Amino acid sequence: MTSIAVKEIYKLCPRDRVIAATLSLITSEGVDAVTHRRVAAIAGVSPGTTTHHFSSRAELLHESFMAYLEQLDDAISQHIFDPKIPPMQAVHNALLNLIENEFNKIPMLRAEYELLLAASTNDKLAEAVKAWEARATKLIEDALEQAKVKSPDEAALILINFIRGFELERLYKPNLSVIDFNQRLGSLLNGLSRNRD
Repeated sequence: MTSIAVKEIYKLCPRDRVIAATLSLITSEGVDAVTHRRVAAIAGVSPGTTTHHFSSRAELLHESFMAYLEQLDDAISQHIFDPKIPPMQAVHNALLNLIENEFNKIPMLRAEYELLLAASTNDKLAEAVKAWEARATKLIEDALEQAKVKSPDEAALILINFIRGFELERLYKPNLSVIDFNQRLGSLLNGLSRNRD
């Protein structure tokens, strides 16, 4: 949902249109730009439609960020659960796919950091981000455990933090590429592969 172009928003149901429009506004102008009226204009609905589905701005932001986190869940799990490939390759594919998607949609990368900033002052969002991180870490941890990597729980956290660091670096170094990420990820996973039980 979060990668939908504004012209594609009109194909969604009203609630999803509002969420997609909210995320579109966040990526282009930041969280502070979000109002029911601005979102309604982008979504092509009345302001009453936005308040019907989301009674407050806080609820609108929360539900939009939850939709974004669901998309991240899908991006990771579709590769990690592939039983046809070795677990380390599944982890590599899932993380590479995640970064490739974000590199094709740099505004969504900004939205993720807007989410983290918003979560720093909103307990409900902070809990949602922590829950997402726990789910993502567990998926990676399970695959690393299948690959017999030592301390798969710590290795999974290292990988999550590695991704966050690379994403942050990408925001201020636009010349970084998916190739750079792939090389760094390959080195990190090779190191983890050598550290097996």
